[in-house]
Amino acid sequence: MRDEIVSAPVSGVLYKLTMPMVIGIIAVFFFNLVDMFFIGLLGTTSLAAVSFTMPIAMLVMNLAIGLGIASSALIARAIGANEQKRAQHYVVASLLLTTIIASIMLVLGLSFNDKLFLLLGAEPTLLPVIWQFMQFWWPGAWMMMFMIVINSSMRAVGNTKLPSMMMLGSAVLNAILDPILIFGVGPIEGMGIAGAALASTICWAIVVVVMVYSLAKIDLLHWAQLTLKELISIWQRLTVIGIPAIVTNVLVPIASGILLAMIAPMGEQAVAAFGVGARIEPFAIVVILALTSTIPVFVGQNFAAGQHERIWQALSISVKFILIWQLAVWLLLWLVSPLIAMIFSQDPVVIEKVGHYLMLMPIGYAGMGIVLCANAALNALQHTGVSMLLNLVRLSAFYVPLAWIGGQYYGFEGLLLGASIGNLVAGLIVWGLIRKAQAKEAFGVHNYSTELVIEKA
Repeated sequence: MRDEIVSAPVSGVLYKLTMPMVIGIIAVFFFNLVDMFFIGLLGTTSLAAVSFTMPIAMLVMNLAIGLGIASSALIARAIGANEQKRAQHYVVASLLLTTIIASIMLVLGLSFNDKLFLLLGAEPTLLPVIWQFMQFWWPGAWMMMFMIVINSSMRAVGNTKLPSMMMLGSAVLNAILDPILIFGVGPIEGMGIAGAALASTICWAIVVVVMVYSLAKIDLLHWAQLTLKELISIWQRLTVIGIPAIVTNVLVPIASGILLAMIAPMGEQAVAAFGVGARIEPFAIVVILALTSTIPVFVGQNFAAGQHERIWQALSISVKFILIWQLAVWLLLWLVSPLIAMIFSQDPVVIEKVGHYLMLMPIGYAGMGIVLCANAALNALQHTGVSMLLNLVRLSAFYVPLAWIGGQYYGFEGLLLGASIGNLVAGLIVWGLIRKAQAKEAFGVHNYSTELVIEKA
């Protein structure tokens, strides 16, 4: 696949890498929706208990995603430079680091579970219900972190199909296991919300086993000649790249929380509409999410191979495609927004406001997509700090301030339009910066190798 990534027509390579990721990301959304659906059938108490676990889940997931971004950036560069041994060492080092971090998190989680959720505001009476879920979720989180990092490693070598198919398979298996383990069937006794956590853990464990086998099969789980000094040096590099990537991922839910705080005084119906819209949004930007998951693979390998012009071509093609695609998505949502809104609520006010969300927010998705493409390319070039800065500026200088201004003058609809314009403006500015950098043929990125990392250590 490496030869194809660095030499085949750019648009064809991007399509081949991205399409499996669309399936995989949809599968992840489906996985979470199925969980919430069956847990919701258990009643409000169970749903509230699991809702308290969401901040912990987001934190763990963002930590794993940050490690995955760092590892894939290093692995893709090694593959692009045809340095198989270096790629092997990066894979092994990243998985060892993930194992250590996940194990520490598991021990702390099991030891301080109740204290943690009391700090999050859970009532003491809810703690036993939360524990029912978390006693299986903490071991599952170990598996989830390992799964995310190992999937990133596989994508870094150019194989986006296998991780996506595994996520699709795990989503289907989870949909089968959830009702069996939650409610019981035949001789299998229902476990309540504990069954939902156990179902997820089983699915993640199966993915990990298959992916470890797949990495071993292509000879990327090999640590011959990996010295302790080299291992520590790689860990240092992973940390330098990974921490800004983690912060970047955390910024988005923080910004959404700020918008939710702005909307709260507007009434429950506005909050409900915002919540419904936020759950629909990932499906509206699924192609963007898939594209930004594959750009790092393409950029990393082509940079290492010295094919810099192909990187600019990929960014140009991606931006043009996002503009056209998201325009089509916006028009489609505009047409079907009343029908979608009625699926989630029978309240006429909520239906109206959900419709407004689906008409106004998608205006800015193209701008957000451009920024995310730039973030993805910068991550691959190991400039995660610059990537973090771009996202911080998008959210703090445009998205949130313009949402606040719009809300002050035009209420809920003004807030949505302001946020949307903020995304659009940020995207246009970033595209201008990309074009300016292209004109100067500037990357400003150093080609790190294992030997150089060791020397610096």
